[in-house]
Amino acid sequence: MTARGLWVRIGLGTAFAALLALTLSPPVPGARLAPTDGFALGLVGGTALFACAVRRLPRLALRPFLLVLGVAATSEEVVWRRFALGELLPAGAVVALMLSSVGFAVVHPRRRLLHLATGASFGGVYLGTGTLAASIGAHWAYNALAGSLIRRKPP
Repeated sequence: MTARGLWVRIGLGTAFAALLALTLSPPVPGARLAPTDGFALGLVGGTALFACAVRRLPRLALRPFLLVLGVAATSEEVVWRRFALGELLPAGAVVALMLSSVGFAVVHPRRRLLHLATGASFGGVYLGTGTLAASIGAHWAYNALAGSLIRRKPP
């Protein structure tokens, strides 16, 4: 994906998430943790998920674009967990988790099985804690660690 394509995707995803937030109010799982505790737990969970995915201990290389990946993660969590999973909750938590995870994987054109697993993990964190902050924290941590693996091409 080109840099321009990434910016377009992030911009459209953020606009779509904002539109959903303004127009829909899907069911939510019962809150079990405060948002701040959920976010902290999510950061730990996302780090562990990344370590399992790459089979090594993570090292975070701080780069400015990691904030952009965090914004993208937040938008995706609003769309896929808060709204897709939330709208499907009346069908049951397992069905909602499976269908929203499949949707998440389908919109990611590369490594779909990995995205199926990460989507299910982020959704499981959301259902387990009852706070979107937990899945956002997990997704932010995962994206930041994945983004730190990207090597810049020399000028």
